Amino acid sequence: MSNTLALRTALAGIPYAGSAILEILNGFAQRRNQERLNSVFDQMTNRLNQLGEEKLDREYFRSEEFQSLLFLLLERIHTTHDSDKLRMFGNALANSSSLDFKADDKEQYIRVLRELSLSDLNILNDGRLRGWFPFAHAIEYAPGVMVSLSRLQGMGLVLEKLGEIEMRFGWSQPPKKSFHISEFGAKFLDFVSGQANSDKS
Repeated sequence: MSNTLALRTALAGIPYAGSAILEILNGFAQRRNQERLNSVFDQMTNRLNQLGEEKLDREYFRSEEFQSLLFLLLERIHTTHDSDKLRMFGNALANSSSLDFKADDKEQYIRVLRELSLSDLNILNDGRLRGWFPFAHAIEYAPGVMVSLSRLQGMGLVLEKLGEIEMRFGWSQPPKKSFHISEFGAKFLDFVSGQANSDKS
């Protein structure tokens, strides 16, 4: 019995999931990956059209750096199904050629984007992390949000601030944490969005 036939026989014996796995291996995965690639490159095209020729370094697309960024994102196509994140992939590829990001470490942005979940990205994009809001308001963070904030902090995207020690009934209370977006985090969001700084009024 060949290895392929043995694998198919083993998969067929898995209750409930076996036939679905076989369908994925027989072509579903390839079609889905093609759809994901189409989504990324469609968004890249849209973003390049928004930027316009005067904001682009056209030679950048022939560089080794762009090749590295492209393959770093293509590696994640197999494990990224969310349409919003796929659009961010397209935006990032287009924005990497923008003169606005010429001096930036674009590979670092791409590596961060690869690692963040959509939940992490949504929390990073929350308006309560911006401006004076996190400094002027006491925010109670849900446990799941704290997990994301810790991950974002570890990547340098948000910064933590400890509040004042409070006294209650003669006992000192531990200071509360607050988080605000870092300069790197704000620049990263510009890099993966469809609207970079130069587009904003």
